[in-house]
Amino acid sequence: MSFPAPPPGPKGALDSSDALPVVVDNVTPAWFSKILGRPVGSAELVEPIHGTASKLLYKLAYEDSSDASTLPTHVCVKGGFNPALVKLHPALNAVYRREAEFFYYIAPIVPMRLPPVWYCGSDTVSGQGIVVLDDLKAKRYTFGNPLNAWPVSRVRAGVEQLALLHARTWGAEPAKFPWLKEGLSLREVILSMMVESEWAKRFYDAVACPPSVPEHMKDRLRIIRAFKTLWRTTNPAHVAVAHGDAHVGNTFVTPAGEPGFLDWQGLHANSFLHDVTYFITGALTIEDRRASEVELFEHYLAALHAAGGPKLARKDVWDEYRKHHLHGFAWALTPPAMQPKEQVDIMTARHCAAIADHQSLELLESLLEYVTEA
Repeated sequence: MSFPAPPPGPKGALDSSDALPVVVDNVTPAWFSKILGRPVGSAELVEPIHGTASKLLYKLAYEDSSDASTLPTHVCVKGGFNPALVKLHPALNAVYRREAEFFYYIAPIVPMRLPPVWYCGSDTVSGQGIVVLDDLKAKRYTFGNPLNAWPVSRVRAGVEQLALLHARTWGAEPAKFPWLKEGLSLREVILSMMVESEWAKRFYDAVACPPSVPEHMKDRLRIIRAFKTLWRTTNPAHVAVAHGDAHVGNTFVTPAGEPGFLDWQGLHANSFLHDVTYFITGALTIEDRRASEVELFEHYLAALHAAGGPKLARKDVWDEYRKHHLHGFAWALTPPAMQPKEQVDIMTARHCAAIADHQSLELLESLLEYVTEA
């Protein structure tokens, strides 16, 4: 099952001098009329969902009722609509713009399973970025939840989606995607979570109920050195446009059971293995991952080649696969204020088990390029 493409029409613009709404009250019928190109008579806010980004669910009615046959009646407006949060963390605007950039630049060239997008834009006035897409909840789609591991068959379908993204953007040439240089750096975010004060609060504050992490992974300097070695030794020949946060909580499932990825705010250039290891490990139970990950990885590699990417043999990239499991340790660093504790705990367990199973730390420490300073 695939999504229908929205009809031709105004899709928005990036870095426009026209200010976008930054508070809920400014998302009006007049604004919808402007971006959709047809008069909107009413816009009922059905449900506001505020988090790192706000998702505002609207029911639209058109002045000409026949427009409802070609335009959406239920939409999700996603962007920064919490001024207090943006004031506290101004860098979030780059996150909102990044998702608009994905739907503007990447979605048209990648045949992934994606929701129809009716508008994507950013402005140079407030720095806001907004995407208006179909309200999947109204269409009875469901959303992935880290607490509910997926069956292997659905994960197999998920890696096929990632293969399409990576194959069509393989190389991620700076000339082709210059905008990828901007925005939040994954490395800076991870390092900021490992400063000594944050590390102590995360793992040694009993009141905070720290996640269960193997004792050898509580060595802060060892983990920092391992991350720096991973980044130093990432194979430049493996770089593609990566989702960046491809965990099961950033997915949807169609009524037919087909998965797709949402929340493209962490998009950046990275090894394809960043997405693949992170997704496979986080989407499966530990037992299912141990039993099926070789087959799933080989299936991904076949799908990558079939979609126009390089032909890679598992034996030639298996050590790289083992190394990139380290990125999943970011879940152990995630405070409950960012994700519910029960989700942090279960994802930490899955990723720490994979790091131990693949001896990711030991492999990185055995490399000639191993970074000895933290």
